[in-house]
Amino acid sequence: MHNEKNLIALKTEYKIDFYQDKILDITSKVAFYFDLYDPKKMVHVISGDLSLVGLPIFDSFQINQLISYVEIDNKLAEVEGKNNFIETLKKKIKRIKNELFLYIPVKQKEKPIWLYISFHVISEKNALHKVILGRVIRVLEDTPDEITFYQKTYQDALTRLFTRETLKKHLNYLKTTENSYGLYLDIDNFKKINDIYGHHQGDEFIIKIADHFISEWEHNVLYYRLGGDEFFVYVKDHSFEQVKKRALKMINDIENLTVEGKNVGVSCSIGIVKMSDDLKDYHLLLDLGDKTMYQAKNSGKGQYAFHECS
Repeated sequence: MHNEKNLIALKTEYKIDFYQDKILDITSKVAFYFDLYDPKKMVHVISGDLSLVGLPIFDSFQINQLISYVEIDNKLAEVEGKNNFIETLKKKIKRIKNELFLYIPVKQKEKPIWLYISFHVISEKNALHKVILGRVIRVLEDTPDEITFYQKTYQDALTRLFTRETLKKHLNYLKTTENSYGLYLDIDNFKKINDIYGHHQGDEFIIKIADHFISEWEHNVLYYRLGGDEFFVYVKDHSFEQVKKRALKMINDIENLTVEGKNVGVSCSIGIVKMSDDLKDYHLLLDLGDKTMYQAKNSGKGQYAFHECS
């Protein structure tokens, strides 16, 4: 076996007993090991043919060499964030206690393939070493059902915008709230569309709003559908003046959307909350955003209001 030296090194250096029940039939699949505390971040292949899982043939390689082969344009990354996808994978592996199972997409010419990989801690005898055994359990040509179901949980089926659950997830991931705002949007006179044109056109109007948001995609703005005709927009790297300008633009853009080619007098009211480390809790943020939005609505349609910190 061309990786026999790596297998021998694993057994001798870390004194691993390969007759333990938790490491069964190791040589029948693509298998590898790495030490989380290795300063060189090396991964050592101990069985299998990497070309069968869409990778070049290595005996050993640095973890960073693998990054370029990971496809970040995938359904899982749409939820967890394409900019954070690699870092999220790294964090999950670093936090492993006993075992972990991950789907990882690998780039191919036509479309990515998905590797279902198991990670097991097989040696953690001191603070110097934490050895992880990885095995490719399955290779899938299509997006796994589990990922599709996961995406449906976090991505609104009608609009493709993020859901409430995704907002909760993203807020938990926030490292900083500096220059960040939450905008709570409610569509004014939306019931008028349903009453005059029917619920189908009401859904189409919601889709138009979402498509407009998506078409204006920016790296520092995320859009969520809270339900019905209510939306939430998270913005970062914005000054006070910039967030006011953005709110006015969203109001104007929504007012100019049409139903069957006609302007139907629909606008939106926006409640804006300046986020902070003490004001990023999901429930508190939505509650304040909702109350501030109603302050705007009470002063007339197509208005915005700021939450005043006490």
